[in-house]
Amino acid sequence: MIEAQHLSKTYYVVDKEVGLKGSIKAFFKPKKKAIQAVQDISLSIQQGEIVGYIGSNGSGKSTTIKMLTGVLHADEGTVTINGLVPKDNRKTVNKQIGVLFGQKSHLDWNLPVQESFILHAKIYDVPEAVFQERLARLIDLLDLADIMKQSIRNLSLGQRVRCEFAAIFLHQPSVVFLDEPTIGLDASVKETIRAFIRYMNEEHGTTFLITSHDMKDIETLCERIFIIDKGKKVYDGSLSQLKERFSQIKTISFSTEHPLTKDIEAAGLEFDRKDDYHFDIHYQASQWTSAQVITMVFEQIEVDDVTMKELEIESIVRQIYEEGIHA
Repeated sequence: MIEAQHLSKTYYVVDKEVGLKGSIKAFFKPKKKAIQAVQDISLSIQQGEIVGYIGSNGSGKSTTIKMLTGVLHADEGTVTINGLVPKDNRKTVNKQIGVLFGQKSHLDWNLPVQESFILHAKIYDVPEAVFQERLARLIDLLDLADIMKQSIRNLSLGQRVRCEFAAIFLHQPSVVFLDEPTIGLDASVKETIRAFIRYMNEEHGTTFLITSHDMKDIETLCERIFIIDKGKKVYDGSLSQLKERFSQIKTISFSTEHPLTKDIEAAGLEFDRKDDYHFDIHYQASQWTSAQVITMVFEQIEVDDVTMKELEIESIVRQIYEEGIHA
């Protein structure tokens, strides 16, 4: 459904010195600086896959999605969506895809929700009978019945995002790109969105490419992840295999009755203070056993509670970024 080969994109920005003198110099003799947003990215996604596209801020995630959807043209490389080149078949491709950027809206803020949906259906030439059937299902899945007559501008963030999801599915896209879809949402709305994504994938075979800084989105939805760092591919494979590779890194959480007055010190251990009463210990299973770590901590400080933590994808990704590991 999505095929990208050797994508690269470079931006050029004016490298301006600080102050009035720098502004005048930049105006008459601008010095441009090249920023390689994406470098030789290749990605192939089959129908029905849900793929997590992970990267830190500025790593090139949004630029990649814009090239995949035809919003931006790649400097190098090729893109096809369901066998079609987006820049050459813009209208046809647009009717097959759905795109949601967490900070941008598809809906007219001055219109009620119902009328915004009608307008969206008209834009995508959705037949009236099909529109009514899909709308009824989406209202039920996303719990929109009580807000259909309200203006978009009067909705809460959670209500608006649920409406955004309904809007992009009115034309039943086969491929959906989600860029930070749950940003700023509370836990209950996030779970509603995740359940909706799973439903559309299982019921209609919808293909998803999801970028998110919320690793719960990735862990609960994606079996495969693609990690990008500084515009370059770092990892492309299953989430379970990545966890298995890093399974030697263990974490134990401790809580104390009294405020911490010192850090825990031992070779091969990483002390991670959460607050004055809680901290984590990260360690290599090849060097330490859980019993040894707990005993060592008990010898240094009075502990109130201990919890063994499962390996989290967030910890793995953080280590990849910090240490420059290529998985």
